[in-house]
Amino acid sequence: MDLIEDLEAFQYEIETQNEQLRQSQAELVAAKDKYLDLFELAPMGFISLELNGAISEVNLTGAAMLGRERRHLIGVSIFQFTANEGLLVLHDCLKSTGNTGKKRGCEFELRPSHGAPRLMHVEIMAPLDQWKRPTGYRLAMLEVPESKKSYAEVTKRTEQYRALLETITSWFWEVDQDGKFLHVSLSVKYFLGYEPEEIVGKTLFDLMPPSEADRVSTLFRTALDNQEPILRLESIYLRKGGERVVLETNGAPVIDGQGKCVGLRGIFGSRSPHLETSS
Repeated sequence: MDLIEDLEAFQYEIETQNEQLRQSQAELVAAKDKYLDLFELAPMGFISLELNGAISEVNLTGAAMLGRERRHLIGVSIFQFTANEGLLVLHDCLKSTGNTGKKRGCEFELRPSHGAPRLMHVEIMAPLDQWKRPTGYRLAMLEVPESKKSYAEVTKRTEQYRALLETITSWFWEVDQDGKFLHVSLSVKYFLGYEPEEIVGKTLFDLMPPSEADRVSTLFRTALDNQEPILRLESIYLRKGGERVVLETNGAPVIDGQGKCVGLRGIFGSRSPHLETSS
């Protein structure tokens, strides 16, 4: 008789625990749905990025800001949606977040797939692994109110950016889908000894040794076909006098109104503080 009572008590305890587990599970599901709604319907855009800048997650507001359906954004580089100065600002902001675990903020002009450009304020954090290395980036974006964007301010920013492009120790460039230069900054003279007008019309590959041109052209075509950025690519270029120099490249795809990749734009910098040359 005692055994039967013990079994009944044990069964009651198990049923009670199961009921508590079911209630806890229901509460977890409700909490998850609640926070999912908050994530999706927040007035600010939330975006998660891979280390290479590819979008891995985005809420509905963020997708609307970028001007595409969410399913068409996963795996696409965030740099596709930045203007020329935005590319530099956003790249530097991501890079400065690094392995600090601290939040960084910046403003840049967003160029959505559809609609007019907009000035955005973005806050960036980088989750760290056990070795204090970033595993990706988390962005929170909010449009800067029109009241803060006076004509004088916009004009000042534009002039500052143009001056920056011409004096920065990195070489700003833009090429078409064949790798032909459409624009280069004055800094090209520091890196390769050419005036900008001597470069426009040439291709990236015209400025490389043949074997290096073959290697880089393959990487270039892959970036165009997949609409992916080129990050930290070290390549050998030929200066005007024939000397070789190693440059590091960062570039992002340029997307037209039909969603087609029509070229790349970005910056070159020397691999070290001094140009490395060899015969």
